[in-house]
Amino acid sequence: MTPQELDSLFVCLESKNNTTRYKAFQTLLNETEKKISWIYDKWDILVKKLTDENSFQRSIGVMLLANLAKSDTEKKFNLLIEDYLLRIHDEKFITARQCIQNTWKIAVENKAWCRKVITALEHSYYENVHNKTHANLIKLDVLTSLNEIFRQTGDKKIHVQILSFIEEENDAKIKKQLQKALLQ
Repeated sequence: MTPQELDSLFVCLESKNNTTRYKAFQTLLNETEKKISWIYDKWDILVKKLTDENSFQRSIGVMLLANLAKSDTEKKFNLLIEDYLLRIHDEKFITARQCIQNTWKIAVENKAWCRKVITALEHSYYENVHNKTHANLIKLDVLTSLNEIFRQTGDKKIHVQILSFIEEENDAKIKKQLQKALLQ
């Protein structure tokens, strides 16, 4: 990808046109599935998106930054991780979910980040701002993310914690959903 193409995509991320913005986002999401070299050229733009007033922009920042964790050779996430994890409790349900669903990508790149992510996910399981209305989805996302961290790291303590969460679940329907999700 040329610098001009990259710049064009980042301009399109700001578009008010949903189709234009989404196509640019999907292109960047696919591009960042692998390690990339341009991370620091666009780092500040993406960090700023985490606190944008527009939830679409916050979601874009959350997902692209998670994908970029593998490219962060300068470990700038050390300075960002706390602010990033605040999006787990974003006022918009979809942004909170997208953060929870993508945090595992950060966790598997660095042991210090991993511990912070796991702690934030465990806290979110019980205390997420959206648990009053969407507890089953939040809990499912948390356990799915924790399970991916377990799969990537092999840390058996994470697996034990996941099983503990499921075991203590009182709602039989949610318990069954959680168990089913972990078998996938």
